[in-house]
Amino acid sequence: MGRVTLRFLVAPLLLLIAVPAWAQSPPAAAYPADDDPALVQKKQQAKDHFIKGVELVQNGDWDAALAEFLASREVYPTRVALENAAISLRQLKRHVEALEMYRELLAKFGSSLPPDKAELVNKAIAQLEQRVGQLSIEIAPAGSVVVVDGRQRGTVPLQRPLDVDAGSHTVRAYKPGYETFETQVQVAGRQLKTVSARLVSLRATGTLTVAEASGGRLKVVVDGAVVGTTPWSGPLAVGAHSVLLRGEGEVGTPPSETVVRLDTTTSLSLRAVVLDAPIRVVPTPSSAQVNIDGVNVGNGVWEGRLASGSHSLEVAQKGFNPYRKSLHLSAGKLRVVGVELERDLSDPIWQAGFVPHVYLEAVAGPAWAPSLGGGADASCSSGCDRARPLGFLAGARGGYQLTPGLGLELLLGALYLKETTARPIVGSSETGDWTSTDYEDSTQILGPLAAASVSYRFFETTPLTFRVWAGATRVTANFTNGGRFSGNAVYQPAPPASPEATPSTQYASIPEEKQRLWIPFVGPEARLGYRFSKHVSVDLGVALLIMFAPDAPRTGSNAQSHDDGDRRVALDDVRRPDGNLARSGILALPKEDGFGTFFLLSPSMAGRFDF
Repeated sequence: MGRVTLRFLVAPLLLLIAVPAWAQSPPAAAYPADDDPALVQKKQQAKDHFIKGVELVQNGDWDAALAEFLASREVYPTRVALENAAISLRQLKRHVEALEMYRELLAKFGSSLPPDKAELVNKAIAQLEQRVGQLSIEIAPAGSVVVVDGRQRGTVPLQRPLDVDAGSHTVRAYKPGYETFETQVQVAGRQLKTVSARLVSLRATGTLTVAEASGGRLKVVVDGAVVGTTPWSGPLAVGAHSVLLRGEGEVGTPPSETVVRLDTTTSLSLRAVVLDAPIRVVPTPSSAQVNIDGVNVGNGVWEGRLASGSHSLEVAQKGFNPYRKSLHLSAGKLRVVGVELERDLSDPIWQAGFVPHVYLEAVAGPAWAPSLGGGADASCSSGCDRARPLGFLAGARGGYQLTPGLGLELLLGALYLKETTARPIVGSSETGDWTSTDYEDSTQILGPLAAASVSYRFFETTPLTFRVWAGATRVTANFTNGGRFSGNAVYQPAPPASPEATPSTQYASIPEEKQRLWIPFVGPEARLGYRFSKHVSVDLGVALLIMFAPDAPRTGSNAQSHDDGDRRVALDDVRRPDGNLARSGILALPKEDGFGTFFLLSPSMAGRFDF
């Protein structure tokens, strides 16, 4: 990044660092010596708002800081209040309002700006103009009220095109006696877009009269447009309408819904209260419908005031999953709610424009099973010390996204598991039983894995995926064992003497044949992720697989083990005190299968790239 660019990027922050000096030692010209008490009080109020705004900036709360800078500007306009309001708007990506604020700064205080600061302001204006387009409104008849993204922008004919942020916007036009016009328009930076329309005279109308319950005079806002002052009466289209009253400062009424009926006069009496909690709702897409406390307040951005406390918010748009949330608003604190709706991928509007494509995933995670289903697990009782099967499952998955939700996939990877048990076991030889209390048995499996799957994804930004696997793994199983066995070695003197037993304890381990097995499996999986861009997403999930391992008997690999299922080893002979050898015989362990059907749990993390 070049030196000039870096300087420009950090300059707004440097302005904020410098501005606290305004509150501590303002220029003499800003404080005339003959201030009257009322003016001194206003300046102090402006100063208090400004200092609070700076503190909020230091905490990164740009929304609340903007409200304080605007309050400071409203009480007593100063250069630094305008300057920081513009910076805050720019940080919040409200480019049009930031541009207007910078232009106001130059118009009111341009002559007093230091040259270096004036240069920065002009650069900010130039950059903002790159991100701002214009709407030329050509709507008839004259006198129609124009509302863009919930903000009233004037009445036609307008003196000049309207500045708007680059992107999608909702444009509405209203005039009593005519049907409300509404359209969506896309505007690029520096682009001039024309919106042309002729409002259609209402054929089916009713009359709405609106009054403030105590007789106060407040502005009447119907469907987002100011239509007059209470008491007000006018024709409206038949159907539901949102109505609110707006007075000075925080006085007004929350949105109310009323239904106008054909050729009927509907009377509405609203009582003005203090609305101490400002709120701004910014939906994406910008055409989404916003409902406050069950009242439809229009499509797109909605900004207004409500009473502090709890309120319900709902944002909805065809083709998207609705958003519902309960909000708690605090007095005097601007609440900005950005709502980005998730696409409902099952909706036909997305199916029609969807392009099937290939995607790749890399997936890895631990694998765990309660057991491997073999004889070692079956013979385990309360006397066992077990390390349950643990390992990993990793691989690469390729898929084809047939629809926004449905995908067909193939996974190639590897599976590894290891289980260890320490348990009592009883073997036998020609001399009788041999018992071990610390017999340790270890099983390891490792091999390639392949699986086909069908998946279905819900949502776009935070995809929720359900998948069903079916596949097999070709594993090599390795077994090790060993323990200290206690039993009797036998000395057989010449007949007719009886055999004589000699107690013995010795370590025995039987080498075992490796097993090469096909293990089919099936099972479901659920995953939740986050999409960083059109192509890249990550997710976390867990699969529960049923592993159908065959019942294969464990067999020794030494000369003493002759048949399948035999695990035998020759024990050491024992020398008696009289010098003779007592024979221990060949130890044979009970027949056991290495595996059986078992469950495998595999949590994992995956990264996905959509081509």
